[in-house]
Amino acid sequence: MGGDISANHLLTYLEKSIKSADSIDIIVSFLMESGVRLLLPALKNALDRGAAIRLLTGNYLGITQPSALTLLKYELEDRVCVHLYQEKNRSFHPKAYIFHYADNSEIYVGSSNISRSALTKGIEWNYRFSEKDDEQSYHLFFEEFEDLFYNHSVEVTDKVLKDYAKNWKRPALQKDMERYQEKLPAGDGRLAPVFPRGAQIDALYALKKSREEGDRKALIHAATGIGKTYLAAFDSIEYKKVLFVAHREEILKQAAESFKRVRPQ
Repeated sequence: MGGDISANHLLTYLEKSIKSADSIDIIVSFLMESGVRLLLPALKNALDRGAAIRLLTGNYLGITQPSALTLLKYELEDRVCVHLYQEKNRSFHPKAYIFHYADNSEIYVGSSNISRSALTKGIEWNYRFSEKDDEQSYHLFFEEFEDLFYNHSVEVTDKVLKDYAKNWKRPALQKDMERYQEKLPAGDGRLAPVFPRGAQIDALYALKKSREEGDRKALIHAATGIGKTYLAAFDSIEYKKVLFVAHREEILKQAAESFKRVRPQ
């Protein structure tokens, strides 16, 4: 993550709670790739030890990126239940992280959505309390989450995700937000880690679903600048041998460097 994530950032506290919770409920007004990527390792570990995870988000100002939803489904598959708030005539701006344990529950309520800035470097105010500290307030929050999750949202199925992506327009303010989200220096002279982004995530998820359905061939058609070589490298990670074909030696040399960054071994 680099040296920008201190012990006092919300991400650090959330990781500790995720590590020991039996079940996790998250409600945020929007998701961004940068924040999802930060939480993925902890969420994966929680799922692997049997924790249940529900996540409810919305399309507040159109900020929730379709690729952030796809990244969740690509990495966590159907093991996490993701819902999208659906009421059009009512604003949706909550941010809360609820953790359930064997003998207690706790909740973080405040201003942090799931983005890199909100979880690490941004100025955010969040307050944590447990069910034992204030049982009445805790249940008000949790019961509202339950109502929104079951009665005012839809599960993000592949069809819902496809429709959302088709109708989504990148908001103008997102350009400013993204400046603070990604590409922070590693701080030790090494190249920054490379991750699939945007349309690459969509293509990787489509390839994964295609393979699950038994297909053995696929064609990805993408515009210049999408990063098709990196996409090929990401898609090849599970394979021992890869054949990369190009019509010029220069392209092969450039591709070799891209593959080395994704597959250092």
